[in-house]
Amino acid sequence: MTPTSRLKNLAGELRLFGVLLLLMLILSLISDRFLTVDNLTNVLWSVCLIGIMSTGAIYAPVTGGIDLSVGSMAALAGIIANVLMNGFGLHWVLALVVTLGFGVLIGWVNGIVTTRFLVPAFIVTMAAKTYLFGLAMLISNGDQITIMQPQPFLAIGVGKLFGIPIPIYLMAALAILSHVLLKHTVFGRQAIAVGANEVAARLSGVNPDRTRIYVYILSALTATVAGIVMASLTQQAYAMNASGYELDVITAIVVGGTSLMGGNGSVLGALIGAIMVGFINNGLNLLDMPSAFHPIATGCVILLALILNHGVSLPKLFRKWVSRPGTAEALK
Repeated sequence: MTPTSRLKNLAGELRLFGVLLLLMLILSLISDRFLTVDNLTNVLWSVCLIGIMSTGAIYAPVTGGIDLSVGSMAALAGIIANVLMNGFGLHWVLALVVTLGFGVLIGWVNGIVTTRFLVPAFIVTMAAKTYLFGLAMLISNGDQITIMQPQPFLAIGVGKLFGIPIPIYLMAALAILSHVLLKHTVFGRQAIAVGANEVAARLSGVNPDRTRIYVYILSALTATVAGIVMASLTQQAYAMNASGYELDVITAIVVGGTSLMGGNGSVLGALIGAIMVGFINNGLNLLDMPSAFHPIATGCVILLALILNHGVSLPKLFRKWVSRPGTAEALK
């Protein structure tokens, strides 16, 4: 990545962070309950699942692809972990390792089908979303399973360290690792190169197929981690647990400045995007707004964040619109 690209990405992240601070200021003026430690902690707690998924799912858009299976993968991971721990009696650590291994396998399959059989990632991961949901329904018999043990597993989701929930630490750790991987390693540069110009990347010695396989493994792996955290946090495993999460993940990634066309991405931006959506929902709840208003407000703020994060000047945009032929006459 060139110094110019780094500066451009940094500018985008700073703009998005500015929008986040402005949103926090507005919400703190509207409600005196917003800017409290307990409330802010609860918001971060509520977005940790989307944040964890985003740290791995961001690599698919960076390479010009997409992963729509993360929600179903997360739900299935919780069910598998419960079956291994409470059905087969495996030690909870071994059960989680096997569950993570299953996530790696699913990501590898997604990558292989996408690269070897030249099937668009949208179709491959949509199919994966469907059959993973089917597996979750089959294994759980469509039931909502309550998980009451083992206690160390439950502590992953509800435990606290120095007063801060453990899932927040996991989200922060994965975000840091993912940021370093994307911005400061050979693999990250290869993923960006493949998304920017696959032909040029191939001529430079990059193997686009291998890179994409690793990308979908990462995406499925972080979705599996999120599923484990979700099962521990909610103390239940259910095939519908993460329904629609893939759209929330994509929203966070896009709001964070990652282009769905590939060649660019920001883990920090995706994390800020997830937190921003969480703040909006929290603020509306504090104001006792009807649930019907939530998607309207969220959509408006997301649109504003997208405009500002992509460096669009609103006054310049307005002047450009006014200068269009026929616009001035229409305004008279």
